[in-house]
Amino acid sequence: MDCDTPSPQQNGAGKRGKPSKACVPCRARKVKCDAAVTGLPCSSCRANPEDGLYVQLLLKRRLEYQDSTNIPLDGQSRPDLHYFNILHDAINDSPSSPQQANSNTPGSRPEDDLIPRIRFWNKPPELDGVDNEFLTKKGVFDLPARCYMDMFVKTYFNQAYCSPIIERAEFLKSYKSGNCSLFLLYAIFATSAQFAPEEAISGCGFANRWAAQEGFFLKANLLHDFHYESDTLRMLQGSMTLGVIILDHPTDRDFQYWFHNSIRLAVKHDVHNTCAREDKSFKQLKLYRRIWWVLYCSDVFHSFVNTQNLQLLENVPLLRPLNEDDWEIDDVSEDNDLWSPVSYQQKTSLIAHCELAQIFGKCLSTVKNDCKQDVRQLMRPLDTWRTSLAEKMGITDPFHDGEIYYPETLAVSYRFEAIMCRLLRRCWRSRNVSGSEWAKQRLRSAIFELDTIAKRVLANGTIRKFPITFVTTMPALLALHIETALDPSETDLVRSMARLSINQTMLVIDQVKDVPAISRALPAFEMVLSKKNLYSTPTSHFGSVRSPSNQGQQSESSVLLHVHNGIDSSHIELGEHLSPHGDFLGFDFLDRWEMEQLEFTGIY
Repeated sequence: MDCDTPSPQQNGAGKRGKPSKACVPCRARKVKCDAAVTGLPCSSCRANPEDGLYVQLLLKRRLEYQDSTNIPLDGQSRPDLHYFNILHDAINDSPSSPQQANSNTPGSRPEDDLIPRIRFWNKPPELDGVDNEFLTKKGVFDLPARCYMDMFVKTYFNQAYCSPIIERAEFLKSYKSGNCSLFLLYAIFATSAQFAPEEAISGCGFANRWAAQEGFFLKANLLHDFHYESDTLRMLQGSMTLGVIILDHPTDRDFQYWFHNSIRLAVKHDVHNTCAREDKSFKQLKLYRRIWWVLYCSDVFHSFVNTQNLQLLENVPLLRPLNEDDWEIDDVSEDNDLWSPVSYQQKTSLIAHCELAQIFGKCLSTVKNDCKQDVRQLMRPLDTWRTSLAEKMGITDPFHDGEIYYPETLAVSYRFEAIMCRLLRRCWRSRNVSGSEWAKQRLRSAIFELDTIAKRVLANGTIRKFPITFVTTMPALLALHIETALDPSETDLVRSMARLSINQTMLVIDQVKDVPAISRALPAFEMVLSKKNLYSTPTSHFGSVRSPSNQGQQSESSVLLHVHNGIDSSHIELGEHLSPHGDFLGFDFLDRWEMEQLEFTGIY
């Protein structure tokens, strides 16, 4: 497609108000535009035969938007006021008259008529002219050229689509017609920027992919703040998509914020109860089941990377496990050029992550609640899970070039095990010597296996294809090696091996040094490695790859890390003052990175 051709989204992005400048088609043709007076589509677009299709789409969207509150939607959110819930339940529990029973369509529920009426009575306020003008000036409605948008969407579904929380065929249908959610679209752009072609990045006017990611992220954030998106499901999908992004600077809207927002929206949208009913007539049941299980996995992951985090779904009854039938049948038509069919490995990878989350969720709950149950018995299912993983995923050569799903899943399991065993070792150190020694050996084995995976990925040169969960495992692995190298209770041989592993892990990190989550963590590692003389290559090798937000901080890092609390950095040992209840430089640390406030004794 010609990159100068405006897309339906470009023409319709500002549908809630009148733009303050010429519309995209008029700017492309360099003709006078009266969109600020008449709204979209402008008089010029209406008169131009070439824009006939786009005008029809705009008018269609305007009519659909006006009537949208009267249309019952599948999976609508439940009323959010208690007395509405009472009324809702009263209707469900009351017997229907024969006339009412006959009038109901098959598969319909008694609340199908009540919920849209409640939504109509409680419509969210629309954007006023001031808000719309502000968003317009921020460029929220200035979408990239269609060809670049296609590249981002294709990249998302083929490379960045690690969590299947979007019904692809339905989304692409709305995307091609220009009727998709703008909030969700920007969230997709932000996530796919990590893998998108350089042509798409530069074509959108960004200097690099991380600037593109932040630009799209901020636009999605603005749409969220102004409540531009009224569809709860689209808000949920967009929030979950934004939850995997780590910028190169601190922000209140970090991955934790979007995760908690996703949980809130899932509760509001009644996702769990909808899945528990197993209503086969509900056409989005498969999508809802995938959404809930992805949220469950994220909940366990967030609890593990910082064990001080509350596990929000810990007491929620588990749903029936995912299986391959929980994916829609892919459209393999020739005109579908924006995504490839979901592979068997992609499906089984998510299923394996769900199984893994259940194993470690139970272990973590036992440790936190100080139950008498032997955790070593709870870890046995993990060994069985790993033994059968390759066969379940249909992998014959687990580490052949190009395969990412098997090593990523395996690496996450060893990262979880390292966190758990490190926690158990410290908890049992004084009261259970044999248990502490068992945990120490399991920890050492998990670190070794992570090292092996890292070496294979480094040799294959495929780390840039991996999701952010794998990329951030490398700094966590490096931190574990540093801790081992500085641990006086370890033997000289073990500490020497840890020093060698530090060099290897730094080589892996060097491959993704421009990733914001990594560039933010590097100053801390450089300071410690340099001070303790643990790295054979000069750390200045990494100094030239810092993101713009971190430039100029390295020379002050050792001072800034501790001056906030008056701590003398000469007395800091990386292995000291470790709380047993926290991950060691994990995912949460990387997103809370603030050089002027963070000190090493407060991040464990």
